[in-house]
Amino acid sequence: MDATPIRAVLLDVDGTLVDTNYLHAIAWQRAFRAAAGLELPAARLHRAVGMGGDKYVAHVAGEEVESACGDAIRDAHTERYGELIDEARVLPGGRELIEALKRRDLTVVLASSGKAEELDRYLELLDASDLLDGWTTSADVEETKPAPELLEVALERAGRGPALLVGDSVWDCHAAARIDIPAIGLLSGGFAADELRDAGAAFVCDDAAELAVRLDEALAR
Repeated sequence: MDATPIRAVLLDVDGTLVDTNYLHAIAWQRAFRAAAGLELPAARLHRAVGMGGDKYVAHVAGEEVESACGDAIRDAHTERYGELIDEARVLPGGRELIEALKRRDLTVVLASSGKAEELDRYLELLDASDLLDGWTTSADVEETKPAPELLEVALERAGRGPALLVGDSVWDCHAAARIDIPAIGLLSGGFAADELRDAGAAFVCDDAAELAVRLDEALAR
């Protein structure tokens, strides 16, 4: 029996369409230093990028730090990232992937846990608001990735299914697995192919540009 064809695609943004993962790692590093006096290695911080801010502090620094100054660190991250966001650039194929999806009559929703002002900047960079069927921000959920709530909201906004997720982190893949939707992993966020596959990615590409070229192959999987 043939599989039911995909009707909607949920796109992660940071590290998938826009090159921001390492900017976030720097912002978190500066935030921990400013708000908690902690020096954390950038490599550890990068490994958690893609996880929502509500879980990030405890994950990288422990529950004691979260209890003592989690909100202050998150506020400092917002401020420090605001100082860096103008350095964000569209990743190769970011807009082209959206165009390729729309040519196949797929509903496309950005599944972003970024703040509204950050997403506004990304939409400006991508110049794709007219192509998209919707998007999410951190204000839409109480719990972010790897919890699946963000994807559930994005699915509601898509209004049609079945759906798949395109993301760049293991946290994207874990969230998709929790609601039993397939995930395509991109290496553009800095996670290795084996890590993405182990987290549940059914198909892996270097970046959005490669996925746009191999889209029919990916959808057939």
